[in-house]
Amino acid sequence: MLGGISQAATYIWSGAANNGIYGDSGNWTVNGSPNGYYPQHSANDDAVIGQNAGIITWSDREVFFGDTNTIQIGSGSTLVCSPVMADLNVNSITLEGNAHLVFESTNAFGLGRDFTLNFGTFTASEHGSWTATDITNFWVNHHSVHFTGTLDMNSLTGSGTIELASIKSDQWDGPLTLDLSGLNIASTSQVQANVTQITENGVTKVIINYETVPEPATFSLGILGLGGLLLRRRRK
Repeated sequence: MLGGISQAATYIWSGAANNGIYGDSGNWTVNGSPNGYYPQHSANDDAVIGQNAGIITWSDREVFFGDTNTIQIGSGSTLVCSPVMADLNVNSITLEGNAHLVFESTNAFGLGRDFTLNFGTFTASEHGSWTATDITNFWVNHHSVHFTGTLDMNSLTGSGTIELASIKSDQWDGPLTLDLSGLNIASTSQVQANVTQITENGVTKVIINYETVPEPATFSLGILGLGGLLLRRRRK
């Protein structure tokens, strides 16, 4: 059963309809029970998708596409927004752990407002991603996406790259502004890290480059060991 205009509430994904359709009211509960609606068309609707929910598809088959206050996506879950022609109107989307947000369309997909993309506290091995490359016409309408989140520096070892977003660079009524100032990526004495936006082969990416450096004590021991080795050679 597809619901009508929703009643403002916090909707919890149950997946009970077993079809992965965001706009099927049978997949949502409010206070533990279905209420005949799904989160849509209300500035006060909040949607919570738990962990390991699989792939959930949100398309313009729903009566009102993407008009929701907040969406929270649990680790191991993927929300695919795949309208034929519609605008997404969401204030914020949270990606927990290895959660994924995908925009795709064979015709025209647009942003109806600015929104915040929150990655929470993430690591190099467990982090969310936003992919918006498989879109025929991406209407960004001069909007902005504000990135927030904190990289767990204590979990980093060696060096590497973390890719948070991959977005089609060819945009209509744009360009899209990516505000990265809300990402807490602060270098320390043990970790050198920076967040940047790069464009190559028609794709704009938001990436974090990081490199860990030896602790001072470890470095000093290495120098002392080398000095001892040289001293032994001289005595010989």
